[in-house]
This record gives sequence, structure tokens and C-alpha cells, in this order.
Amino acid sequence: MTRWVGERELAPIIGTVIPAYFSAKPSDKMVRHLLRMTLEDCDHYLPLKQVWVVVDGDVRTARLVGELREAMRRETGAAFEILALPQNRGKLWAIKEGMTALLQAQPAVEYVVIRDGDGDHLVSEVPSLVRTAMHLAEAYGHGNVVAIGARRSRHHPMGWIRGELETLLDQLTLDALAYRLAREGRALNLANCLGGGSVPDLSSGFKVFGRQAARELFVDHEPHLCTLTPDHYWHYGPETVTIVEGVLRGLVMAEKLRITWDGQPATSFGEFRHLSLYGELLAWVYARLEVPLAAAAQLYDNRIPDRLLRTTVEGRELLRDLRAYALEKARAFRGGTEAIPEARPSLPFL
Repeated sequence: MTRWVGERELAPIIGTVIPAYFSAKPSDKMVRHLLRMTLEDCDHYLPLKQVWVVVDGDVRTARLVGELREAMRRETGAAFEILALPQNRGKLWAIKEGMTALLQAQPAVEYVVIRDGDGDHLVSEVPSLVRTAMHLAEAYGHGNVVAIGARRSRHHPMGWIRGELETLLDQLTLDALAYRLAREGRALNLANCLGGGSVPDLSSGFKVFGRQAARELFVDHEPHLCTLTPDHYWHYGPETVTIVEGVLRGLVMAEKLRITWDGQPATSFGEFRHLSLYGELLAWVYARLEVPLAAAAQLYDNRIPDRLLRTTVEGRELLRDLRAYALEKARAFRGGTEAIPEARPSLPFL
């Protein structure tokens, strides 16, 4: 029988890192609303001193976060911590800085929750996710674990195209991981996943890491840039890069379904170009996991027939361009001599 842990026991061992950055598009009123949705009820689930908001180099965001902090101090008598970074270096960098500060300041924290500041990651879901991570840690005997807050739909909050491409990226990441691990005599552990559909939601930004995993993946983090520039690495890498590096180090992952806000009103990732965001990450996956180009091309082609994106002319063009972009980047990283296999025509009927 699984041990039940009540919230009074959970609260002292939970820490939260919230990377915060808002572009100029949403109004101050909207940003205040989203920040309140993210932070207002935190004190019901953990001490506010264990909540770190990391502002990723934006003066307006820092000002609005500071206003909310003072308002909550007046209302509750306690305040969350703010780490305002001097320049925008990307979400992964913000998480790294926040994780380092939190773990140093709070040695009793055993599980660290990463939540976005845009109101989509409800604090009421935290206890369930932490219990999932705790179950993994007890079952496997170590803290190198992550519990993923899996979305019930990727398309509703992000739009159809991004939902399709993110699903494809996650599936190909898992395929490449399985390829790499098999060459090492290991098998990819998905026994605790598939809670939200046919593809584990690696790209969800709502995750709980055991302290061991948090320290290894963020505090002691040594970047493997491979095909990425430093700017792209720290901006694009918080989900895909972290999962890949973790699994290579024995990270055990699980999924737990959580509520998702349909049609998120603000997201910085929505401002990246599709080819740049997904193509750069996919090329990095091929390079980091040392997948030969012929195998990488076949893994990609294996997943295309199942994607609804190919049912439109624009979608087929995007999938074709993404394939070429990622494989060309991976080939350049390898020295530019290996031939890229052409994609075979799909069956004209089902």
C-alpha cells in the first residue's frame, strides 16, 4: 500500500522556482492578473520563503512582481523571494539561477517544483505532483526523479500547429533516447508515463524534481551545446535538454494529469519561429544522443504518417522543412560529409 503523506508533512520539504518574463504585448493589468493566479495561494501549500520568483532580465516584470510581493506581505505577513536577473538569458538560465539560490537557502527542501508565471500551472496541483515524485523516490531508492504535470491537451492552450510540433518533438526525443540507451544496453523507462495520451508530455513546463535531480541538472549543470548557440541553448532548452540530460544520468520520470488553461493569453515561446524553435531542438537531440543521420531520418519519417499536420499543404511543407532543417544542422555538427537520406513518398491511401 502506498504511503500517504499529508500536506502538513509536505509543505516544509517543497520549494518552488518560478521563472517570470513577459513581453511588451500583454498589458500591466493582464500581467498582474496572471501573476496573482500563479502566486496568490502559494502560502496554503508551502511557506512563502520557499517560493523563488526569478525575473529573467525584464524591468517591467520585476516591477510588477515586486508590487505583488508587497501586496501579499501586507495581506499575509510573509513574502516570497525575488531574484531579478540583470539581463534576459532564457528560461533555462533563470531556472538554474533560481534553483541554485533556493537549494542553498533551504537545505530542508527535498522536492522542487518548477512553475511558469503565466497562470497556467495551478498551485493546487502541487501536492499531487509532489506525492508522485515522492512515490518514485521511494520506489527506486534515490532522488533522481521528476514528476511531469501532463497536459490533457497540447492543442487547446497553444494552438494546433504548436501542439502538433511539440508532440512530434517529444516523440522523436523519446525515439532518439531509446536508440542511444539501447546501444548502451539500457532500456528507456516509460512505465510511469503515458498519463495524458500516446506521447509523454516532456515539453510541459510544470515539473517536480527530487533534490538530487534538481542539483545535478541545474546547479551542477555543464552545458553540452552541440548544435545550439549559447543564446538558443538557454532560451530553448528548459524542457527537452533537461529531460535528455536527466535520462542519460538515470533520471526516472512519471506523468500526472493536470488542469490546463485553454488558449493561454501570454506565452513567450509563442513568439519563436517554428523552424527555429523545434528545428534547433531536434538537431540538438540528434547530435547530443549521437544518432547517425540515416537513423535520425528514419526515426523522423516513422512519425510523420501519424501527424495530422500532414493533411494540409502548409503542414506538409512545414514538416518537410523541419526535417531538412534538423538534419542539416546535425550534419554540419558532424562535419558536413554524411549524406542525408531522402524521404520516401507516403502511401497514397489508408
